[in-house]
Amino acid sequence: MSNRKEKKATPASSGGKKREGDAREIHRLQAILTDGFENRFRPLTLETPRCLLPLANTPLIDYTLEFLAFSGVEDVFIYASSHAEKIEEYIRGSKWNQPSSPIKNCQIIVSPTSTSVGDAMRDLDQKQIITHDFLLIHGDFIGNLSLDSVLEEHNKRRAISSKAIMTMVLREAGTAHRSKTRSETGIFVIEKGTNRCVHYEEVGTKDGDMTFLPASLIKAHSELQIRSDLLDCSLDICAPNVPVLYTENFDYQHHRRDFLNGVLRETDLYEMSIHAHILSDQYGARARSLQTYDAISRDITSRWAYPLCPDSNLGIDQAYSLKKGNIYVEDDVSLAKSTIINRMTILGSGTRIGENTVVGQSVIGRNCEIGDETEIECAHIWDGVTIGDGCKINNAIIANNVTLGNRCIIQPGSIISYGVKIAGGTTVRAGSRICNSSSKINDDDSDDEKRTDEDLVGIGGIGFEYEGSDDDDDDDDGLEGSLRDGLVFNMNHSNLSDSSISTISDDEDDSEDDMPGLKARLARSDSVTTAGSEDNDEAESWHKEASQSLFSAVEGDHPVEVASLELNGLRMSANASWHQVRRAVVTALVARVEQLVSKASKTIAAATETVFTRWSPLIKRTIFERKDQVDFLLIVQKECVDKKQGPTLLFAICQKMFEADLVEEVSVNAWWADERSSTDVGGMANVRKVTKAFVEWLAEAEEESSEVEDSEEDGEDGEEE
Repeated sequence: MSNRKEKKATPASSGGKKREGDAREIHRLQAILTDGFENRFRPLTLETPRCLLPLANTPLIDYTLEFLAFSGVEDVFIYASSHAEKIEEYIRGSKWNQPSSPIKNCQIIVSPTSTSVGDAMRDLDQKQIITHDFLLIHGDFIGNLSLDSVLEEHNKRRAISSKAIMTMVLREAGTAHRSKTRSETGIFVIEKGTNRCVHYEEVGTKDGDMTFLPASLIKAHSELQIRSDLLDCSLDICAPNVPVLYTENFDYQHHRRDFLNGVLRETDLYEMSIHAHILSDQYGARARSLQTYDAISRDITSRWAYPLCPDSNLGIDQAYSLKKGNIYVEDDVSLAKSTIINRMTILGSGTRIGENTVVGQSVIGRNCEIGDETEIECAHIWDGVTIGDGCKINNAIIANNVTLGNRCIIQPGSIISYGVKIAGGTTVRAGSRICNSSSKINDDDSDDEKRTDEDLVGIGGIGFEYEGSDDDDDDDDGLEGSLRDGLVFNMNHSNLSDSSISTISDDEDDSEDDMPGLKARLARSDSVTTAGSEDNDEAESWHKEASQSLFSAVEGDHPVEVASLELNGLRMSANASWHQVRRAVVTALVARVEQLVSKASKTIAAATETVFTRWSPLIKRTIFERKDQVDFLLIVQKECVDKKQGPTLLFAICQKMFEADLVEEVSVNAWWADERSSTDVGGMANVRKVTKAFVEWLAEAEEESSEVEDSEEDGEDGEEE
C-alpha cells in the first residue's frame, strides 16, 4: 500500500508565525507512533511489546505502518518505553527497513522513563524533533481510512488560525459496536457546523453513570451535538505546539482525559480550538483491550478492514490464500481428511491438525501441532503451540510455544502466556491468566515468587497465576476492569451464530473444494430454529420494528455498516435470535426488490442483482455456518410464497446468492432436500417450482466437473505408464 504524496501544512510553531512571503510550506508528512502505555494485555506484554503482538497472525505494528504508508507518511518516530530492543530488531528485519519501503525514515526513540503519552510528548518537545504538523497515533491502530479529506480540512483551519491546534479522527459506530471498548464510553460534545469539540467526558457503563454539560456551554453555542456513538480511533493531527502544552502542564498524562479536557477547560487561557472529523464509511479502530483485540480480529477475517486482510499478505514471508467462507490458509498446512474447518478461520503455515478435530472462527498460528478429537472455537492460537488429543478450547488466547496435554479444557476468557505447559486432564477456569515462571513481573521478582502452581496447571505443568502488580491500574480500569472488558464479556455479545454445529446431513465428498478437509462437515440436530417458528406477539413486534428500520436504511441507501450496527443493536436489546435477524433482513430486501420492480420498472432479475449486490455484506454478517445458509434460503422461500411473482423472485434470489458466494452448493442442495422446503403446507412446494431448473443445473455442472477431473487423472496415469 502506498500513496506517497507531498502534503501541504501550515507552519505551526507555538507562536503561529509564518515565513514572510510564504503562507504554506511543503513538508514530508511525519507521524509519532506511541506505546499504548496500558497493562490490559498482561501477562502477554511482560515478554513482548503490545505493538508486536500478533493480530490475525500479523504483528499489530504492521497494520499501523501500512496505514501510515498509505496515507503518505514518510517519517515515523516510534516511541518505545519497554522492550525497545525487540521493536528495533523487528523493524530492522521487516520490509519497513528496505530501500523499497514507502516510509523513508522509521526511527525508534527509546524512552524507558516514559509511562504515558504525556511523558512521550514532553520528551518529544525537549528533543525538538517536530517542526510542523504531525500525526499522533498508537502502535495498535488498524484502519483503511483515507486522510486526504481530514488533512485538507485541518490545513484550511490552520491557514485561517494557528489556534486550531488539533483534529481528532472519529468514526460513527453506534452505541454497541463490537470494536468499541465496553468498560467506558467517550462523550464528545461538538458544535454543529464547525465540528469544534467543546466538551469531552469519559463515563463508565454502569447503571446510573451520567454526563453533565456546564451551563456556560449551552449559553455560548446555539446548537450542539452530544455524541456517544463515536468510536475514538486515537488518531490525531496535531500542531507543533501540542508537545509544548504538555511541557507546560506536567499533570497531563492521558491524551484525551487530561490534554483534551485541559485545553477545553482553559479555552479563555489558551484561546485554542480542537476539532473532530467524523467518518461514516471507512474502518479505523484500536486494539486497546482484549475485547477490541478479539473484535478487530473478527473484522479483519470478515474483510471489513479490506485491504487489511490475511490474503493481502502484509508480511514479507506470508502467503495466505482465501477459501470459501472466509477461511485463510498458508502453504504447508496439513489437515486430516476428517478435520472440520468452519468459517472465519485463519491457518498459518506448518500447522498440523489431527483427525475429527473441529476449528471454527479462530486464528491458528504457524507450526502448531493440534491432536485428534479436539474442539477449538473463537480462539487465538499463536505460533508453535502444541495441543493434545481431546482438548476443548473456547474463547481464549494461547501464546507462543504453549503446550496443552491431552483432554485439557480451556474455559472462556483465559489467557495462557508464553511457554506455559498445562498437564493433561487439566481444566483452566474461565478468566485465568497464566504465565511462565520465566516471566518477569516486577524488577524485584525472585525465583521463590515464581514457582509453578500445580493446582492451576496440573502435575508436571509449568506456570502460575498472574495476579497483577501495584502499577496495574490500567487507566483506572484495573485488572478486574480488563477482564470485564475482555474476552468473557465480549463473547457473550459478539456476532456469533446460535450454534457452532450445523444441522444439515452432509455426506458429500471433498472433491468440490480445492483443499480436502477445509469443508465444514455438518451433523443433524433437532434444535434448529425453523422458518416461521416465532409465533408470539413479542417476536412479531420485534420483527416488524427491525424489518421496517432496515427497509428504511435500504431504501435510503444508508452505509451498510451503519445499518448493520442498528440492526445488531435491536437484536441485543431484545435478545433476538439470529434466525429472527435473518428473517428481518429477508423481509426488508425482498420488499426493496418489489419496490424497484413496481416503481423503477426493473425486471425481477435486475432488481435482485441491485439489492443483493449492494447489501451482500449485511447478509454475510447474519450467516456463519451452513445451517445458517439453509435457514436463510428457507426464510426467502417462505417470504416469496405470497408474492405476486414469488416463484420467479425465489429463483432470482437463489441464483444471485450462489453467484455472490453467500450460499454454497451443498447448502442449496441441503435446502432443496429439506422436508420443510418440499412440504405442500403453506405453498412452500409450489413456490420453488421455477427454481428446480437452477438446482438441476448445479447438479449437472458438478457432474461435468467430476468427469473432467476423472479424465485429467486418467491422462496423468497414462503418461506415467
